[in-house]
Amino acid sequence: MWRRGDRYDGPRSGMWQVQDWRRYRGLYAPPPGYYWVQYGNQFLLTALATGIISNVIANAYGAGPMGPAPY
Repeated sequence: MWRRGDRYDGPRSGMWQVQDWRRYRGLYAPPPGYYWVQYGNQFLLTALATGIISNVIANAYGAGPMGPAPY
């Protein structure tokens, strides 16, 4: 269970990084210097430089695929 303020040091490859955040309910455009990572059923808005989690959204599958993005 991830929380805001935790540090994400896991994989950052294209398989885990959310490229098309519009496909998932609840996600929004990441601000500059941040990106979304999918970890199980949670999406983590993570700072590129530090890995600090700014936001966590759970169960945001909506119209998107189940599991990591296929990129």
